[in-house]
Amino acid sequence: MALCQELNAMIERHFSPDDVNEVRAALLSITLDHVMARSETNLFNARRAVLNLSKGELDKVRHYAKRAKEDFRDVIYWEGLENDARP
Repeated sequence: MALCQELNAMIERHFSPDDVNEVRAALLSITLDHVMARSETNLFNARRAVLNLSKGELDKVRHYAKRAKEDFRDVIYWEGLENDARP
Protein backbone atom coordinates (compact mmCIF):
# COMPACT_ATOMS: atom_id res chain seq x y z
CA MET A 1 0.00 0.00 0.00
CA ALA A 2 1.31 3.45 -0.87
CA LEU A 3 0.90 6.74 0.92
CA CYS A 4 -1.50 9.29 -0.49
CA GLN A 5 -0.31 12.39 -2.33
CA GLU A 6 -1.03 14.69 0.62
CA LEU A 7 1.13 12.70 3.03
CA ASN A 8 3.93 12.35 0.47
CA ALA A 9 3.88 16.12 -0.06
CA MET A 10 4.12 16.71 3.70
CA ILE A 11 7.09 14.34 3.91
CA GLU A 12 8.89 16.04 1.02
CA ARG A 13 8.24 19.46 2.56
CA HIS A 14 9.31 18.73 6.13
CA PHE A 15 12.07 16.11 5.96
CA SER A 16 15.52 15.96 4.47
CA PRO A 17 15.95 13.81 1.37
CA ASP A 18 18.11 11.43 3.44
CA ASP A 19 15.19 10.76 5.81
CA VAL A 20 12.30 10.50 3.34
CA ASN A 21 12.43 6.73 2.81
CA GLU A 22 12.60 5.98 6.52
CA VAL A 23 9.72 8.37 7.25
CA ARG A 24 7.61 6.66 4.60
CA ALA A 25 8.48 3.23 6.00
CA ALA A 26 7.52 4.32 9.52
CA LEU A 27 4.15 5.61 8.31
CA LEU A 28 3.53 2.51 6.22
CA SER A 29 4.17 0.41 9.32
CA ILE A 30 0.94 1.88 10.71
CA THR A 31 -1.70 -0.26 9.01
CA LEU A 32 -5.44 -0.81 9.02
CA ASP A 33 -4.83 -3.42 11.71
CA HIS A 34 -3.76 -0.60 14.05
CA VAL A 35 -6.89 1.56 13.70
CA MET A 36 -10.48 1.16 14.79
CA ALA A 37 -12.87 -0.45 12.33
CA ARG A 38 -10.01 -0.84 9.83
CA SER A 39 -10.98 2.64 8.65
CA GLU A 40 -8.97 4.36 5.90
CA THR A 41 -9.96 7.70 7.45
CA ASN A 42 -8.58 6.71 10.84
CA LEU A 43 -5.42 5.43 9.17
CA PHE A 44 -4.91 8.70 7.28
CA ASN A 45 -5.59 10.76 10.41
CA ALA A 46 -3.10 8.72 12.47
CA ARG A 47 -0.38 9.01 9.82
CA ARG A 48 -0.99 12.75 9.38
CA ALA A 49 -0.85 13.23 13.14
CA VAL A 50 2.51 11.45 13.30
CA LEU A 51 3.89 13.81 10.67
CA ASN A 52 2.49 16.93 12.32
CA LEU A 53 3.67 15.94 15.79
CA SER A 54 7.16 15.07 14.56
CA LYS A 55 7.85 18.57 13.22
CA GLY A 56 10.38 17.28 10.70
CA GLU A 57 12.39 15.17 13.17
CA LEU A 58 13.02 11.55 12.23
CA ASP A 59 13.37 10.38 15.84
CA LYS A 60 9.96 11.81 16.62
CA VAL A 61 8.46 10.02 13.61
CA ARG A 62 9.77 6.75 15.00
CA HIS A 63 8.40 7.57 18.46
CA TYR A 64 4.94 8.66 17.34
CA ALA A 65 4.60 5.84 14.79
CA LYS A 66 5.27 3.37 17.60
CA ARG A 67 2.69 5.09 19.78
CA ALA A 68 0.15 5.12 16.93
CA LYS A 69 0.50 1.35 16.62
CA GLU A 70 -0.20 0.99 20.35
CA ASP A 71 -3.29 3.23 20.23
CA PHE A 72 -3.84 5.41 17.17
CA ARG A 73 -6.25 7.65 19.07
CA ASP A 74 -3.40 9.00 21.20
CA VAL A 75 -1.54 10.64 18.32
CA ILE A 76 -4.73 12.09 16.89
CA TYR A 77 -5.63 13.49 20.32
CA TRP A 78 -2.15 14.96 20.86
CA GLU A 79 -2.26 16.58 17.43
CA GLY A 80 -5.59 18.14 18.38
CA LEU A 81 -4.13 19.52 21.61
CA GLU A 82 -1.37 21.24 19.66
CA ASN A 83 -3.90 22.72 17.24
CA ASP A 84 -6.05 23.98 20.12
CA ALA A 85 -3.03 25.79 21.58
CA ARG A 86 -2.45 27.74 18.38
CA PRO A 87 -4.04 31.19 18.08
